[in-house]
Amino acid sequence: MQLLGQFNDQITRMIDGVFGTRWAEIEEILAMIVLSSERVVTTRRLADASGLGRRAVSRLVLRLHADALVGTRRSADDARVIEVFLEEQGHARADELRSQVAELFRHSRSLAEEISRGLGVAMEGDAGAPSVDALDLLRRVCEAGAALVHHMPAAAMQGRLAARQRAGLVLIASTPGGVRLSMLASALEVTPAGGSYIADQLLAKGFVRRSRGVLASDRRAVLLEVTEDGSRAVAAVAEGIEIHSERLSALFSEIESFSR
Repeated sequence: MQLLGQFNDQITRMIDGVFGTRWAEIEEILAMIVLSSERVVTTRRLADASGLGRRAVSRLVLRLHADALVGTRRSADDARVIEVFLEEQGHARADELRSQVAELFRHSRSLAEEISRGLGVAMEGDAGAPSVDALDLLRRVCEAGAALVHHMPAAAMQGRLAARQRAGLVLIASTPGGVRLSMLASALEVTPAGGSYIADQLLAKGFVRRSRGVLASDRRAVLLEVTEDGSRAVAAVAEGIEIHSERLSALFSEIESFSR
């Protein structure tokens, strides 16, 4: 789970760097991959491909439009349909994304091999055949990631447990003895104030608790520890990994082949 999280973080940082987002959600990432790949898409296509609701698609398109990356127009075939198309700067960003994805895959061979071994699924036949399109492979990887997120119990998804909160929860749950707030902020690459906000959100949702006097070396230290509800949410994702192990193994086998 930690290795998958590490790979997901690399993808998120790449998307943020290209499109100027801040820790983009998996649905936003999928929308931007489809837009970069297809160049002209309908708002309905973006919603269907990403899982974003209509309002969320509108907000994303408005932000990209404000950054001069996309334009919108009514379809020539059906005036009720809105098309989103890449502007000149959008085309440049899409090309940059494709290049960075290919570079990421080429440098991810060791990580992909380690994830494949951890999944413990023996691939047969042409399962590891290399993809001809880096963006298509990235899209399928992100679709698998979205499927894992949806394995979280309903309580964890109410009010949208954001990507950084999920990453923080997994870190806290997988660290024996708890996590200092400074460690949480550093691991998630956010400011101390950002780390405090993420911790407060997880505390408010009942997934972590604060503990004092746990460390013999520093009785004043405050540690974040996972609660039963938090453990159940993380366990649900672990179960999802098991359910989708063959699909994940095939994808990371493709990444290994791509990196060669």
